[in-house]
Order: sequence, then C-alpha cells, then structure tokens
Amino acid sequence: IMKPARYRRVPGEMTKTEARFYLILELELKEGKIIRIDYERHTFKLAHNLRYTPDFGVLYAPSHGDCVAFYEVKGSAFHASAKSNQINSVNKCKMAASLYPEYFWYITHPNKKGEFETNVVEP
Repeated sequence: IMKPARYRRVPGEMTKTEARFYLILELELKEGKIIRIDYERHTFKLAHNLRYTPDFGVLYAPSHGDCVAFYEVKGSAFHASAKSNQINSVNKCKMAASLYPEYFWYITHPNKKGEFETNVVEP
C-alpha cells in the first residue's frame, strides 16, 4: 500500500495562508502604515546550530510606531499553540522574542471565519 505524498513546503515560496496574510500587509503598505515588507529575509541565531527565520519582517512607518516587527504565520490555531513536542517555529519565535527584545514579535493564524488573529509574543 502506498502512502499519499506529504506536502513539503519549498523555502522561499509562500504558502496559501502566508500569501493571504501578505495581502493584508500589502494593503497597509499602500496606506502608508508600513515602509517595507520582507519575506523570509531575516535569520536569527538562537543557539549553537539553532536558527529561526520568521515568515515576515515589517518596517512600520514613523506614524505607526517606527518599529520593526516579525510575524510567524500558521495555518490554524492548533499550529499556533506550540502543542508539538519538537522545537518548531512557534517555539523558536518565543526564543527569538526573549533574545531580541528590541523587535516586536507576533504569531498569527486564520480563525474559523477566515480572519487573521494575531498574538503578541512577549520576551
């Protein structure tokens, strides 16, 4: 019996959920709230041989906080809750928030209505 092929994300290519979230950021860019949006551009060293690349890096305009924020986009609330035993992107985001408190860190996911819920990750 053959098992169905598992979906494997290609680095550098947005998932459908990430692409939907990007449209929200792009709208804020057009409104002047955001100066720049980067996709998987920044990698943070968390420990020896442990790195984390958030999905989006955002530079907000001076009128909207003049800050840098990083977003980790998950496909569901379950994946955003870090219930997995392995070190995953949610746990890495929490580590990065502790190591790099000069930035703002967020985990976001679509709710049942399809709207994004964004949670602040505290250092």
